[in-house]
Amino acid sequence: MKKPYVGLALVAACAMASCGQRDGAALPPATTARAATAPPQCKDQRTKAKYAQIKVKLKTRSDSFCVPEFGGFGGTIEYPGVKRSVKLVLRSSTENIYDEPLLGSSGTPIFYLNLHFLAGTEFRTKLKSTGGLTSATIQAGQTYTAFGIVAVGHLVRMFPPCYAVATQGPYGGILPGIGQLFSDATITGAGYGVIEIYSGMQVSQGC
Repeated sequence: MKKPYVGLALVAACAMASCGQRDGAALPPATTARAATAPPQCKDQRTKAKYAQIKVKLKTRSDSFCVPEFGGFGGTIEYPGVKRSVKLVLRSSTENIYDEPLLGSSGTPIFYLNLHFLAGTEFRTKLKSTGGLTSATIQAGQTYTAFGIVAVGHLVRMFPPCYAVATQGPYGGILPGIGQLFSDATITGAGYGVIEIYSGMQVSQGC
């Protein structure tokens, strides 16, 4: 994928001002220590200096995909089934390697999951509540917010953001339900996007 995830910073700039909420609740105290090891890598994962990548095929029934392990982040993200099975390229990074718009209302993301849909599809509604994004950076008991966006040509779609309270897992904190961002989303064609994870509760909708 030599073509970068370009275009979002320019075409979505006007949409960024209202995507976050600043009146979130105070964070609960951290309750766990950092995990000693990183989560396992995905099957057929390719790791580069600034990102890790895999290609998955989204299924028509609710399922989950592996998050490419990078910078200590990994795990899985659930997603609703899709009406048309399509391939999706995922790139994990702890840096803004494609100059994406900062979707949150404050701070900078702790994790980026870049998305490249190879064709259009429609996500269904129901989501299995299993697994989650995990890392020693994520602290159990703390609240985190997920934002997402995808652009198909000049058409930009913001996914409704949501927050989640991290639970404890073997590799650190786990953020469940992030795939709720995809619920009822329509991807009109081949496009590029990103999911960004922020510390704190920046919206009122739970995942």
